[in-house]
Amino acid sequence: MLNEALQRASDVLVNDLLRVKKDEVFVITADMIADRAVVDAIAVSAARAGAKFLTVWMNTPDGVSEAADPFLPGEALVGMLSAADVWIELNCKWLLYSNVYYQTMKNNKKLRHMCLTGVDTSSMIGCVGSVDYDAMREFTILLRDKIKASRVMRMTSVLGEDVCFQNTPDHPISCKLGVADKPGTHLFVGQIGWLPIPESINGKIVIDGSIAPDIGIIKTPIEIGVENGRVAEISGGREAAAYEAWLNSFNHPQMLCVAHTGIGFNPGAAVVGSIIQDQRVMGSTTWGFGSIGAGLLPPHGMKAPSHSDAVSLNTTLEVDGVLWMKDGQFVEQDLAPLAKRLKKE
Repeated sequence: MLNEALQRASDVLVNDLLRVKKDEVFVITADMIADRAVVDAIAVSAARAGAKFLTVWMNTPDGVSEAADPFLPGEALVGMLSAADVWIELNCKWLLYSNVYYQTMKNNKKLRHMCLTGVDTSSMIGCVGSVDYDAMREFTILLRDKIKASRVMRMTSVLGEDVCFQNTPDHPISCKLGVADKPGTHLFVGQIGWLPIPESINGKIVIDGSIAPDIGIIKTPIEIGVENGRVAEISGGREAAAYEAWLNSFNHPQMLCVAHTGIGFNPGAAVVGSIIQDQRVMGSTTWGFGSIGAGLLPPHGMKAPSHSDAVSLNTTLEVDGVLWMKDGQFVEQDLAPLAKRLKKE
């Protein structure tokens, strides 16, 4: 039954979201710690759709984004991906924001890149196969428009998080509506991300969900003090010390800067240690540090040696004096009824 559910989710991804056509060149990349069942299921779906597919396995890099570059057969990957129509990235150590990624996207303006870094079987079934896409699109558009019209936000939690910031209409809001048939980079539905005004971000972020890369599921909450959009201090247990050491290991100022925030609302997501699922948990918020993609900060983004995502659970969110979320549940009058419809019956 589990395999059947995985295959149905893969069919949804290939046929309904990517809308793959006969004879399209379809490339799957994966490192040695990727979920092979997911790779195989997507390959089967691509073959059924009539695509000319390739599955590329590579050694697992020691880092992600630009930190992955020294471990990659970069020229070969860029050459292959520059001729593809569809690229599914299943690498656990992601290539997103690496030089391989940047060069590929520069060379191949027709490429549909689906970034599914570290996606496992549960993520495919819960976050792709179990979604009511009509309800998800309606909710996502409403939430996006409300964020775009907002000015001041405050995120708090029972663990002591309390961080405030201001938004600007000059920064785009990234949200996926479940259709990935146009060129560019695409992600799962169930999350909205954006970059607030960096210097306005002040307070304490408490991470109790997971951190990628390398850290995984959090056992002891990590407190991150932020001053004017930059990490001022990190405290907690061993995981906090490891995370601080990782950020500082690059000796690059942008690695200590906030790259984005985000809100998760995929009802099929759970904290499993796979960041692409973890950051979509209903009522969670995500903070990114390091490189900023051009999609969040046009026209060129902000390059850094790597990128990290850190997830806070059960967030309370107040926007311009109005309560939107309470302990991870949407309570705002327009959002609350739609949030209840997101999961497929």
